[in-house]
Amino acid sequence: MGAKKVEHRKGSWLIGAFLLVILLSQGCGGGGSGESGGVAVSSSDGSEAAVGAEMAAVRGSRAGTVEGFDRMVVKTAELGLRSEDVRGSAAEAREVSARFGGDVLSSRVYEKSGDVSADLVISVPSGEFEAALDELRGLGGRITTDSTEGQDVTEEFVDLESRERNLLAAEESLLALYEKAESVDDTLEVERELTQIRGEIEQVQGRIRYLEKRTSSSEISLTIEPTATARPEPAWSPRPAASRAWDASLLVLQAAATATISAVVFCWWLLPAFVAGLVWWRRSRASL
Repeated sequence: MGAKKVEHRKGSWLIGAFLLVILLSQGCGGGGSGESGGVAVSSSDGSEAAVGAEMAAVRGSRAGTVEGFDRMVVKTAELGLRSEDVRGSAAEAREVSARFGGDVLSSRVYEKSGDVSADLVISVPSGEFEAALDELRGLGGRITTDSTEGQDVTEEFVDLESRERNLLAAEESLLALYEKAESVDDTLEVERELTQIRGEIEQVQGRIRYLEKRTSSSEISLTIEPTATARPEPAWSPRPAASRAWDASLLVLQAAATATISAVVFCWWLLPAFVAGLVWWRRSRASL
């Protein structure tokens, strides 16, 4: 009975040591420089369990650096064109995408106020990005918008790959430890750690796949608008002529009324003199 307790205690201590090593490896985040270090853990029976090999396997090393890694850049572009034949230019843009091995992610041709416009989002392999963009520039008569942008994700990609290696190594060590578990509690504890690490691995791998897809292809947002044309003058009609004459007559009446009101208001001080003169004149006539 005592021997079983000692063995159980020893197994639990080894599991704790391995879990500590795994946690330390995750905390490093792949920042190790490839150094192999040994960590000695004293077990409950006084003996030392050397876990240096496991530590090295869990920690791994950063095999690639940003300096020695092919640059990974997410490229995007916005291009605006004017064309006399919007529908035809949109069809040619689709052909350009297919010719360079790309895809049309979205396409919209619409009419507004009698004019046809088109919006397209094209995805082409990153190696063909500049060549495809040059051909698209030649579809319209005039370029209204032309901008490109690149986002360098090399450092993030290298860090993700390093973290993936560390997590896979930790998972492998936990699987080996799972086979050595001698009690239900130890088994459940290892399973919990395996579940957590597997979730982190899937998250990291999902991000890696996303970056690989975004850097392997580039997106071009294309807007095609109609060429501005001079609209013909409308034919003569009596209704607009009558309307203009009516408006002009109202303006004349308004000007005359304004002048009359202004004269009356401005000359109010002459009214008393005029009344006094009129009274004087009547008296003079009466005296005669």
